[in-house]
Amino acid sequence: MGLVLGAALALFSVAIVAFPFLKSRLRNWGEGPVVAAGQEAPEIESIYEAIRILRLEHELGQVPDQLYREQLQGYRLQAATALRQRVKEREGDPEWALEQEVLAARTALRGAGGVSRPCPSCGAAPLPGGGSCPECGGNSGSPDPASP
Repeated sequence: MGLVLGAALALFSVAIVAFPFLKSRLRNWGEGPVVAAGQEAPEIESIYEAIRILRLEHELGQVPDQLYREQLQGYRLQAATALRQRVKEREGDPEWALEQEVLAARTALRGAGGVSRPCPSCGAAPLPGGGSCPECGGNSGSPDPASP
């Protein structure tokens, strides 16, 4: 009985240790190649992790400045290529198109001056360009610091 319990615990321990290494492969299981034949699509998460490690090693003095700049530029190019590929893959996806519309609307609400603020009276989202609040009619612009 003890031998079976020990074997089960050992198997469970191996599964826990192996899971992080297999997680990205399991997540993409069944998906075909994304880029041209003979090329592998780099996963953006692995590129970001490589950049993080490179920066850490540079800060610790293990990577010289010139090599750091060269490798960082290479990783940035890989990340840009991977992001462009993701955009191409998602162009026909209606959910992605909706997300892009929402992002564009939020950007328009913020305007060129930065982040928009909710109405100080009722908390509703203001219209672009400030003015009065669409909900309560109050001033939706930034509150006057001199007013109580």
